[in-house]
Formats: sequence, C-alpha cells, structure tokens
Amino acid sequence: MKRRNHWILFVVLLLSLTILSPSLDLVQDQTKEERDDVTDIFSVPAPETTHKNKPLSVLVSMDDEEYKIFQSFAMNIAKEIDMEISITNIESADFYSAFKETFMMGESPDTLLIDNRYIKWYAKKGYARPMTGGDGNIAAGDSFDSVLRAGEWNGYLWSIPMDIDPYVYAEYRNEETSKEPLQSTSTRDEWISRLTEWGERLNKPFYFNGEDPVAYASWLTFLGIYSEVSHVFQLNDEQEEDGLQKVRDIQSLFPYIKTERYNLSSVRADFQAGIITLSELIPVHREELSSYINNDVTSQSLAVKGRSFIISPKSTQKEATVEFLTKLTSPKSAKTWFTLSGKLPVYSTLYTDPDLSDITNAIPLQALEESMDESLLQDEDHVLSDPEKSGAAAETIEQFVHGQLSLEEYELHLKRLITDLR
Repeated sequence: MKRRNHWILFVVLLLSLTILSPSLDLVQDQTKEERDDVTDIFSVPAPETTHKNKPLSVLVSMDDEEYKIFQSFAMNIAKEIDMEISITNIESADFYSAFKETFMMGESPDTLLIDNRYIKWYAKKGYARPMTGGDGNIAAGDSFDSVLRAGEWNGYLWSIPMDIDPYVYAEYRNEETSKEPLQSTSTRDEWISRLTEWGERLNKPFYFNGEDPVAYASWLTFLGIYSEVSHVFQLNDEQEEDGLQKVRDIQSLFPYIKTERYNLSSVRADFQAGIITLSELIPVHREELSSYINNDVTSQSLAVKGRSFIISPKSTQKEATVEFLTKLTSPKSAKTWFTLSGKLPVYSTLYTDPDLSDITNAIPLQALEESMDESLLQDEDHVLSDPEKSGAAAETIEQFVHGQLSLEEYELHLKRLITDLR
C-alpha cells in the first residue's frame, strides 16, 4: 500500500513539473542578462486564462486632449471585436514609478504604451513578455525596419509598434514675413538677431518641450553642435569639450526660450519658432506645412519619437490582448489614428497614399527613415533609453536653460547620469 502511495505522489509531482515547465523556460530566457533589481518571482508569466467578462487593462501617458481622442478610438476598436477594455492615463513624470509600484505588488495592466527608446529597458527588467511570430501585425512585413528593430532584445521581439512622430524645426510665418527661416547653417549671431527681434513682441519667442530631453537634443543637433541626438548624452572627451564650448556660445539665447509644455492644438501659440513634433503642428497648420517646416533638407526631420505596446508578463489574457492590439495597430487603424491624432503610421507602404502627400512633401520619406535609424536604435545602456535617467536629464536641462545651473554644474550632472549607467 505504501509503495502505491509513493507512485501516486511521483505521478502528481511529474504532472506538476510538466505544467510549470513552459513558464520556467521563458523566465530562464528572459534572465540571460543581469536584472539586479528584479527577482525571478516577479517575472514569471501569469498563466493564460479566459476572462470574457474581465476588461483588458491598458496603461498610457498622454496629454488630456490626445487621451480623449485615444479613448474613443480604442473603445470603438474594442467594440468591433466584442471586447471590453479599461484605459488608465498617467502623467509622463509619474508613469514609470506608478507602473513599477503596481507591478511589484503583483498587479499590472495587460498592456502599456511606452516610448520606443525604453522597450529594451523594460524587457531587460522583466516588465514585458516576448512576442511570437504571429503576434500583432509583425507578419504584415511593411513596417519600417528601424521601428521593428527598436523592439528587439536578447533574440526576441518585445513590442507591437503604434506610431511615430518626428521633431521638426518650425517657424510660424504669415504674408508679412519677408526673411527666410533660420537654417541649420545659421550662425549664432543670426540666431541672436532673430530671437532679439521676436523678443520685442513676445516674452519668450522660442519653444521646446522641457519634459523631453530629445527635444533639447534635437535643437542642439539642428544648430550643428552635435551630429546626432544621442551624442548629446555620451562621454567622448574631445567631442564633449567641443560640444560644451558650443553650448556655452549659445547660452545668450536661453532667456528667449520657454520649455513649459502645452498642447498647441488647444492653446494659441505665443511663440514664433521652436522644436516641436509634427503632430503638434498638423492640427492647426497642416495646409501650410511646407512653409512652416524648415526647408533645409538635411534637418527636416531631426529626431523621431515612436511608441509601441508591450504586454505585461503578469497579464492573464495574452491572447485577447494580442487580438486587441493587432486590430488597434493594423494599417487601416493606423490611417484612422493619423487622421485623429497627427501621429504618423509605422507602415512604409501607407506613405504612397495621396492623403499623406503633403507630409512627404514637407518631410521626404528618406529624411524620415534616416532620422528613425539615428533616433530609435539606441543602445539599452544610454541615458535616453532609461526612463529614470531620461527624466533626470530633462530636469537638468530645464534648470540649465532657466539659469539655475551653470555650464560646469550642467556638465557635472550629465556626467553623473552617464557614468551611473556603466
């Protein structure tokens, strides 16, 4: 009798190990790289279950106006496939910390929309689960290559692309404007002269979003101080010294700069020029894009922001989440989303559509693709690829631009951020 009981226990244990093994294999794959601050227990994917009456939870970070548009858009998509979703919107400054807190407590949204620069970082920390070949619209095959590669890490694909949005230099112009717009080749004296002239009418005539260090880095790239956006946050003694000297030369422009973020489509612009995203320009000035966007071909698209969805390893509804995201990010939905939001589609074939001809006239497709390669394919150990370091960099930049930090203090702060990653 005892021997029979032993055999029963052995069979039960064998079955248990068989059931658990797929999850364990996935965790082992995910932990090939070091994740010092995340333990394996938090990274074990939740078992797949079917919850027809449980809404899919979606986490995003958008301004109020875009969130209203997205909420309606996403709800309509969910309705088409007979699915319920719940959407939570969190301020960008609190997004990562809020997600991490709930994740560590054992809770998590099914999916979250994040900046493409952070995909590898989230994957490395165990906050995402890898996609399979049939997930999303990966098989469509006409997504921009750099958008897909931005979501690759450790041999897996970790994201489903949503949209892209290039930074551009734009000057607001009217029939009375006689001077040519400032160019990437304009001298410091030309910049000072123009900003001083604008400053007679406006308190701070030049704008970039202080919450995003990529906006500031795009401006320095436009000025020719750095050749690429990523170089602003890299340590290279010779390049660094040269770059800092050029930054010193433009400090006289800082009093004319505003960095307080606001939505251009809902608030009348009270600045003359700036480094802004295309989606901010489109709602009000789409018919005049070619005259507002700088016509210097080499810098029409400075840096490209992009967003993708990742699926949490704690989601118990992966199949339903993939079904929803596949519909939400399809080429047809991407066209609709562009019309609603001004965010560009990730599918290269859509750019032959007559509806986007004004976009490709203002920003040639080649310029857009080159900027994507430079902007989205950052190493995971980079300030711009780490949401915590990126936030700290934005704070340092704002303090520097507004005179709260000297050039030496600014340099020291950036060096600390960069060396902390090593």
